[in-house]
Order: sequence, then C-alpha cells, then structure tokens
Amino acid sequence: MTLHHLADPQRAMQRWLQLLAVQGLLMFSTLGPGTLASLRRLYAGRQWPSPHAAFVDMHDLGDMLVQAGFADPVMDQELLTLSWDTPGAALRELRQLGGNADPARHAGLRTPRWRATLEQALAAARPGERVTLEFEIVYGHAVRPPPRARMAAQTTVPLADLRQALRSRAGSAAEGAVPHAGAGSGTR
Repeated sequence: MTLHHLADPQRAMQRWLQLLAVQGLLMFSTLGPGTLASLRRLYAGRQWPSPHAAFVDMHDLGDMLVQAGFADPVMDQELLTLSWDTPGAALRELRQLGGNADPARHAGLRTPRWRATLEQALAAARPGERVTLEFEIVYGHAVRPPPRARMAAQTTVPLADLRQALRSRAGSAAEGAVPHAGAGSGTR
C-alpha cells in the first residue's frame, strides 16, 4: 500500500523483479483513481489545486508489470466508502494516511480559516449525514518468470542448462504440475 506514493511506480516494479526469486509471486495493493473522487470534485468546484497526486489505473499498472518483466499479471479492484462523524475526523484520518505527494500541490501552509472552509464544504456535501469518502483499492499479482534464452541467427546453449531444464520439467510432471499454457505437450 505504498505504490501510490511513488513518483515512478514502474521503477519500483523493476526493483521488485530484481529482488524476487524466479517463479516468485508478487502481490501488492495500492490506491486507484476512484479514490477520493468526491474530494477532488469539491476542490475543483472551488478552483483549488488537487488534494492529492494522481493515482494510476489498474490496467496501466498491469501494463507496467509486463514492461518490468513480470509474467501473468492479474489485476482487480474494489471501491470502499468510509464514513466519519465529522469533517474534522475525516481530515485527521486522511492526514494520518499520508500527505499530498503531488508536485503541483499548494506550495505553502494552509490557514485555519481555509481548513474551516474545507470542513464546511465537506459537511454541506451531505447535510445532516456522516462525511463519506471513497477509496478504490487496486490489487495485483504477477510472477517472476524464468529467464529466457536469447535467440539469434545462431544460439549456443550449454548442455548443462538443457539438462537442468529437462530435470525441472520432469520434476514438475512427476509432482502432477500442469504445464503453462503454450508449453510443449508433444513428444520429447
């Protein structure tokens, strides 16, 4: 749940790939673009700068995983709505979740008068009801694939590597593993 705080999520994914063992499983969650949509609308209506940095869409995250070298990415999301008794309680909890990492955010400190205006706007959005905000949680997982032999007009593969590949395949078959889609199922 920290990917949304990073300026370059794809760079983080490339680092994850380096740290993960071959056939290792990466699992992560992050905030998606549906997060705090009503707060963004409130800010836009008052012509204030965005309340947070942009969140990356789950489809783009899946593409980033592939570009970083991961295989078989699976992405999903859900939208949660949280509520608070008062606008102040909502803003305190948002503050605990982290600050605004947007490089285009308001450069200075906000005044108590500005905060009171924000709290009034949050309360006016749902008069007589609890303050609610949306959070899109994006879930993803992918696998670090085994390295592929580089192909050229002429390719040399050491005999030891071929033997190891055959032993790995035979061990998987003996354990009842199902070969990956596209893996050879013909005669050996």
